[in-house]
Amino acid sequence: MNREKILKTAQDYMKSRKIDIVFPGEIGETREDKIEVIFLKPIALEPDVIVCPPDNRVWVNVKTKEVTWITQM
Repeated sequence: MNREKILKTAQDYMKSRKIDIVFPGEIGETREDKIEVIFLKPIALEPDVIVCPPDNRVWVNVKTKEVTWITQM
């Protein structure tokens, strides 16, 4: 999978769950056959709002195209 397909797969996952994100997202960490995709939360762009965490993250498996949510503390 190339960068565009990885981002599109992650974007489709977020849209299907009606999770509000800032597009297009960015590639993060890579582990074996999965790649992290990071999406900023729109509310995090507000200067007077503190959001923790400020982003949503998922793993995209490049072999199976499965998307898995990354839980953040």
